[in-house]
Amino acid sequence: MKKSKNILLTVNTVIIALILTLNFFYQANGFDFTLKCICSGAFAFLGLINLCYAIKARQDNLKFYVGMASGLLLAFFGDYLIGYNFIVGAVVFALGHISFVIAYSFLQKMKMLDYIVSGVLFFGSLMFLLFFPMLSFDVPAFRLVCIIYALIICTMLGKAVGNFIREKTILTATIAISSILFFFSDLMLVLDWFVGLWSWTDHACMGTYYPALCLLAFSMYLKNSQIKNGADTN
Repeated sequence: MKKSKNILLTVNTVIIALILTLNFFYQANGFDFTLKCICSGAFAFLGLINLCYAIKARQDNLKFYVGMASGLLLAFFGDYLIGYNFIVGAVVFALGHISFVIAYSFLQKMKMLDYIVSGVLFFGSLMFLLFFPMLSFDVPAFRLVCIIYALIICTMLGKAVGNFIREKTILTATIAISSILFFFSDLMLVLDWFVGLWSWTDHACMGTYYPALCLLAFSMYLKNSQIKNGADTN
C-alpha cells in the first residue's frame, strides 16, 4: 500500500507540474483555447485518478472523493463552455462549486460559523456587484448570474475557512488556500469581463485559477493519506 501511495503522489506531482507549466504557455500564447482545454482536462483527469484510488483502496467517506471529482469535471466543462456562452458556462461552474461545498460538508457538517463567514463574504460581494461604479453589464441578466454565482462561491470559501478554523490540518489548510485562490480568480474574471480596463486581470485570473484546481485535486490525495495514517477528520 505504501508503494501505491508513493506512485499516486508521483502521479499527482507530475500532472500538477505539467498543468502549471502549460498554464504559463497558455497565457504566453494569447490564452490559446487548446492549451486551456488540455490544462483543464488534466486536473479533471487527476481528480478521477484520485477517486479511482480511493475506490480501489476502499477508503471511507467516498462521498467526499465523488464530490471533489465531480467539481473538477464540472470546472473542466465550464472552462470549455464559458468561452461560447457566458451564462451556460457560469451555470456549469456554479454546479461545480456546489459539488465542492457538498464535498467539504462530508469532511465536516455545515455549522453556524460556516454560515456566518459565507454571509459576510456574500454581503461584501453583493455590495460590490450592485454598487461598484466601474462595473458594466451590457446584458442585465449577467448581473443576476454574477450575484447567484457569488452566493455559491462565497459559500464554498466560507465552508472551507470554517473547516480550517475548527480543525487545522494540512488537508483543511490546502482546501482553504485553494478556495481563496478560486475566489480571487473569480473576482479577477469579473473585473476582466465587466470592467475591462486592465490588461493584467485575465492573467491574474488564470494565474490563480489553475493552482486552485490543482490544490483541490491534490487534497484528494491528502485525504487518502490522512485516512491511512489514522487521522480521518470525520
